[in-house]
Amino acid sequence: MTKTAQVALVVSCVLVGTCIGVEDTWTDKADMPTARVFVGGCVIDGRIYVVSGAPSEPSVTPAVEMYDPVDDTWTKLANLPSARCYPATCAVDGAVYVFGGTSPSMWATATKSVYVYDAAADAWTQKADMPHAIAGCGVAAVDGIVYLIGGARSTASPPVSRVLAYDPVADSWAQKTDMPTARGFLSACVVDGMVYAIGGCTESWGTFSYKCVEVYDPLTDTWRRRSEMPTQRWGLGTCVVDGRIYAIGGSTVGAASTTANEVYDSATDTWAAACAMRQKRYGLFVGSVGEKVYAIGGSVPGFLKVVEEYDTGLGVPSPDLNGDGFVEIEDLLMLIECWGQDDPAADLAPEPFGDGVVDALDLEVMMSVWGEEIYDPAMIAYWALDEGEGTIAYDSAGQNDASLVNGPAWQSDAGMIGGALGFDGVDDRVETPSVLSPADGAFSVFAWVQGGAAGQVIVSQSGGNDWLLTGAGGALMTDLNGSGRQAKALCSEAVITDGQWHRVGLVWEGRDRALYVDDVTAAEDEPGLAPDFSEGLHIGAGAHLEAGSYFCGLIDDVRLYERAVRP
Repeated sequence: MTKTAQVALVVSCVLVGTCIGVEDTWTDKADMPTARVFVGGCVIDGRIYVVSGAPSEPSVTPAVEMYDPVDDTWTKLANLPSARCYPATCAVDGAVYVFGGTSPSMWATATKSVYVYDAAADAWTQKADMPHAIAGCGVAAVDGIVYLIGGARSTASPPVSRVLAYDPVADSWAQKTDMPTARGFLSACVVDGMVYAIGGCTESWGTFSYKCVEVYDPLTDTWRRRSEMPTQRWGLGTCVVDGRIYAIGGSTVGAASTTANEVYDSATDTWAAACAMRQKRYGLFVGSVGEKVYAIGGSVPGFLKVVEEYDTGLGVPSPDLNGDGFVEIEDLLMLIECWGQDDPAADLAPEPFGDGVVDALDLEVMMSVWGEEIYDPAMIAYWALDEGEGTIAYDSAGQNDASLVNGPAWQSDAGMIGGALGFDGVDDRVETPSVLSPADGAFSVFAWVQGGAAGQVIVSQSGGNDWLLTGAGGALMTDLNGSGRQAKALCSEAVITDGQWHRVGLVWEGRDRALYVDDVTAAEDEPGLAPDFSEGLHIGAGAHLEAGSYFCGLIDDVRLYERAVRP
C-alpha cells in the first residue's frame, strides 16, 4: 500500500469525541498503608520510598513503604532500625539515606544517626553519625554529596543556620558556609546544581514562618537570596519538574495547613500559583516521577494516608513530530510509521503520557491542530529567517527581533524549512538583542546549517563565547565553557561542512553540556556551571567578530529554549 493510501485510510478512521486528559489537575491515588506526618521520602527509579514519621501524637513509626505510580500500589519494606520523626531523607546512587530526626517520640530531641537502605537486599545499614544532632532540616544531593541545611535539635529549640555536607563514598562529614537565615522545617531541592532552601519557621510555630528562598552553590560554598515564595509556610514539600520547583502544602502559622501549590521558575526568578491540592496538609512528602508530582501523607491536623497525583502538563509530546514548528503531512507520515507501536514520541493521547500505543486517539490530536504552527512554551526566541527581504529577522516566539548587518542575503526558496539566510564568510551577520545569560539555568539552542568551514561560527554571544562553531576538519564544537576543573571546549567528531543540511544544537543543563547533530548526541561532558554573559547573540559570526569566524553558507530556523531540549 502506498503512503498516500495509508494516509487516506487512517484519516478516514478517526474516532470523534474522544475525551483527552486535562493538565494542571490533582487526582486521588491509592492510600498509603500507614497514616503519618513529618515523614521522610525520596524517589528512586520511578518509585517513591516513604520513611518513618508519626502515625499519631506523640508516637513514631519505623515503617517504610514504597509506592509504584505505574501500578498505583504500595509495598511494605524492611523497617528503619530506629523509628523517628522529622528525618532528612534523600537518594544517592540508588540507595535511600536517612539522617537524624527525633526519637523515640515527636517531641524528643534529635539524634545523630544515619542509615542507608539497600533495595536489592531490603536491608538497612548504619553509617557514620552526623557531627551534630538535627531534625526538620532541608536535604538535597548534588554530584553525590548530601547537604543538610538548617533544622533544630527539637521542636522547642531555636533553629540553626548550619550546613553539613556528607560524602557517602568516604562516609565522612564536612561543615559548609551557614545559610543566611536560621530556620527549621524548611524544604530543599536542586535545580541546575544549585540547592534551593525554601520556607521554614522559628521554634515558635504559632508565631512566625518564612517566605524566604536562599540558594546555595556547592562549587563556591556561597549563598544568595532569590525571590520570596508568595505564601509563607513551614512543613511544606518541594520537588522539581523540568527545571521548575513545585512548593506544595505546609502550614502558614501554628497548625493552619494549606493546599497551596506555587511554582518557581529559576530562569526568571519568579513565582506563579498553580492548581491547589484537594487536601490541606503539612508535614507531607512531595516527590516527582516524570512530569507528575505526588503529595503523600501529612496532617490537617489529623494524620493522613492520602495520596494525590498532580499532572503538571509538562513533557507532553507534541503533534509536531519532526520539530519544524508546523503540523503537516510529514508529521502524519511519521505517525503512520509508528502506527500500532509503543512510541512515546508519537503517543499523543490521552494526555499527558499516552496509553502505550499509537492509534486513532493520537491521530485525532494531530488532526485537531492540523496546519497550525506549534511552539514549545519554553521557546524564548525563534528566528525562522523566512522574511525574504528587509533588514529585520523577526522573532516568532517573542520580542527579540534581530538586525541584519552588512547584508546577509535572503534565500527565499533555499532553506531547509522555507527560506534561509546566506552568509558570505567576510563580514555579514545577524545581531539579536539580549535574550538570556547561560548562568541563568538550563537552555538549548538549535539551528539548521549548510556549508561552512573550519573555525567558522554559527551562533555566539557578543563579548562571551562561541556557542556553536566548526573545529578542525569541520566537526561541530562549542567554546561555551563551565567553571569546573575540566572546563574546556567540547569537540565532536560529527562533520557538518560537507555541503548537506544538518540540524545542530547545544544543550546546557546544570553542569552537563551536550552537542547534537541531526538530533543525535555528538559529544557531551560535565564542565561545571555556565558563565554569566547577558549580551545579545551573533548569528553567523564569532563572539568578538574576529576575522575567520564569519560563517560562509546557509543558516535557517534558529531556536532558543530556556530548558534542556533532548531531541
